[in-house]
Amino acid sequence: MAEKRRAELAVPVEDEGDLLRIRPLGAGREVGRSCILLQYKGKTVMLDCGLHAGHEGINSLPFFDDVDPETVDLLLVTHFHTDHAAAVPYYLEKTTFRGRTFMTRPTKGVFRWLATDYIRVTNTSNSDSAALYTEADLIKAHAKIEEIDMHQQVEVSGIKFTAYNAGHVLGAAMFLIEIAGVRVLYTGDYSREEDRHLIPAENPGVSVNVLITESTFGLHNYEPRVDREKALMKHIRDIVRRRGSCLLPVTALGRTQELLLILEEYWRRHINELEGVPVFFISALGKTGTRLYKQYVMDMSQRIQRQLSRTGQNPFDFRYIKTRTSASEVPDSGPCVVLATPGMLQSGVSRQLLERWAPRPENGLIITGYSVEGTLAREINNSMDDIPALSGGKIPRRIAITNISFSAHVDGAQNCAFIDEIRAPFVVLVHGEENAMMRLRANLVDKYRDSDYEISVHTPRNTQAVDLHFHGEKIARVKGGLASKAPAHGECVAGILVEKDFNYTLVDTADLHEFTGIAPVVIEQQQRVPYASSFGLLRLHLEQMFGELPLTTEQSNSGTTHTLRVYDAVDVTHSSWKTHVEVEWESNIVNDMAADSVVAVVLNTESSPASVKITQGPGCGHSHGHGHSHDPASGGCDADGHAPLRSDASQDVASRLPLFLLQHFSQVTAADDGSCVTVCHNGLSAAIDTHTLEIQSDSQPLKERIAPLVAQVRRALRPLARRAVAPPKEQPTQDPSDQPVPDPEDQPVPDTEEPEEDQPVPDTEEPEEDRPASDTEGPERPSEPEGGQKQPDGGPAAPDEDGDVAMAAGSGSGPGGSSSDEPLAAQIQPGPGAA
Repeated sequence: MAEKRRAELAVPVEDEGDLLRIRPLGAGREVGRSCILLQYKGKTVMLDCGLHAGHEGINSLPFFDDVDPETVDLLLVTHFHTDHAAAVPYYLEKTTFRGRTFMTRPTKGVFRWLATDYIRVTNTSNSDSAALYTEADLIKAHAKIEEIDMHQQVEVSGIKFTAYNAGHVLGAAMFLIEIAGVRVLYTGDYSREEDRHLIPAENPGVSVNVLITESTFGLHNYEPRVDREKALMKHIRDIVRRRGSCLLPVTALGRTQELLLILEEYWRRHINELEGVPVFFISALGKTGTRLYKQYVMDMSQRIQRQLSRTGQNPFDFRYIKTRTSASEVPDSGPCVVLATPGMLQSGVSRQLLERWAPRPENGLIITGYSVEGTLAREINNSMDDIPALSGGKIPRRIAITNISFSAHVDGAQNCAFIDEIRAPFVVLVHGEENAMMRLRANLVDKYRDSDYEISVHTPRNTQAVDLHFHGEKIARVKGGLASKAPAHGECVAGILVEKDFNYTLVDTADLHEFTGIAPVVIEQQQRVPYASSFGLLRLHLEQMFGELPLTTEQSNSGTTHTLRVYDAVDVTHSSWKTHVEVEWESNIVNDMAADSVVAVVLNTESSPASVKITQGPGCGHSHGHGHSHDPASGGCDADGHAPLRSDASQDVASRLPLFLLQHFSQVTAADDGSCVTVCHNGLSAAIDTHTLEIQSDSQPLKERIAPLVAQVRRALRPLARRAVAPPKEQPTQDPSDQPVPDPEDQPVPDTEEPEEDQPVPDTEEPEEDRPASDTEGPERPSEPEGGQKQPDGGPAAPDEDGDVAMAAGSGSGPGGSSSDEPLAAQIQPGPGAA
């Protein structure tokens, strides 16, 4: 059944991180054991942690089993009453809760004494259940509680909360909680009535997304305070005039102090009439409570502070009220007025006096506070003829009973007015009996049905979740070097996004430590890859894959060390006297991927078909680590060393590019040295550098026509070479005569035709300028000094026995140009070989 109710309150959620969940573990359609769980963005806040006055032992606790205590980040306690705070020592010492706990300064000061009284009363009562914790537990828990002042904002792990006056008892607070921009106001018990010593509940004055409020009295409204004070004194005066004893069951601290101030003031004004009628306040905490209230006068209303300033006398230095600790100190005869604890008449002095005075009709019982369901204070109102005695048996009830509420809770009208002031779109009602709560909910829904205030009212039971969805904007603040210049509209700003306590900051790596305290750590990776062949073969394969690479050469007594730099990030070092290649780079996501590619190329260099084809000969037709001192064509074998390349592949572009362009243009010629290819069309010409694949032409339209064709060649020959996406070019004003005229002879060969033998088939990819850069592509590397490769005989590469033009990989792809002035064949020098 609980699952069904939970589903009824569920809201469709796109992202679980945007789900705000409110779940009562106590005070859900009941009064007592207040404990509300608030969960949002991975944060958990517990609001109040009290006991149920109508239950005993473990049954009086909230439903703690519904939450893992270790996941609770924060416990906020609104005030010191037992039903809101008495379970705090149990939760702090008997569970795995490791979060932080906050109360206001007066609440913490009073709480310890009330909890001590709870332990004493529970352990000395006739109940079979002992107290849930010991005084040692209380002392340790009390030391862990932190204080918060009114209007002070505190932040814990991204949870911001502020305390506001609640007007319920001394130190009582509402809490405004903010998590990731969502504000929740939890009222706890609150009162908007201005009385003698308390500041009434405050409106925080900020927009609130969710209001969690009490509904103790539902729609019931009580009389104005002045009328209630008059009625109270009239009933007391009537009882003492008939020589009876008047009993007022109260809590030790809280609203009791307001009643004491009322009685003290009335006795002072009517001392002649009431002389000889004593007023007793009987509580184990009576003297302690009075001392505490004297201590916290500055946390009370302006009225109390003005009185103290004017008379120099503390208002809680009572002249006509006597504080006692036991029922035996109250006389058996004569009129008197007694305020005794506890307020629910479950046990203690108030229960003892009730049993003593119940049979006599001249006596009177005045219930001044809220009576929880299941307690004697509630049941005695139902015309009980007999009262159950603590020692067993029945006691006849003849005592007169009157209810005059001085409860420091809002009534129906005050609660509705406060809800209207806050105007939160979501209202969750707690701390109220089911019937009263449902009537209040129906009234609120009906009241705002046709108004501009859209309200959603929820009344969850204990452990039943209310799920609300909030999707807020995430805004990152740019700081440091990134903020030195305002970006243009649509400009991409790159940096490190730092999230802390739901705040986002975008900073440059260099500013990371200054603004976040995080010190950047550079991880330098180094791998040694087995490799026994020459550097020239290694360079050939790397440049075939990554394009032209910068080369650094160092000479030493041991030999020559060559270092190639890939993507300006990965260093590949080959030493002529070593049988391995060292690959080094600074580790990050991009560099690691580049390094993986480099290692894969190195591992496959010696065994690849391209290497076999380049180094094979009649005398040795396989890839190897031993060499030949003679030309491979002779067929002989010689001592260990490295086999030289059969032919240089540096002229591969020069030989294949003209064949490819002839499919699109009729006049294509290659320079004798293979350094460039010239295209002529309709009297216009363009030169293509076979080393850099750059196009030079006075005709922009011709350049733009050739560019996508060259881009195809570049992608085929250098698949992982970095290329920058060129910015859009402004179209120059062209002379009509400058426009090329389409020639049928120049049209591209359709994809359905079979390609001529030995000629690459043009693909249908989009021009590079219009095509998005591949994930493997990055900014263009700085170009090396120009200089085309030459064959040893100075001529272009010739077809081999099979009619194929010799290429670096022995396939349809060729290497990028080399930055060295000597041909690749000359770079393949003998080195340490493996048999």
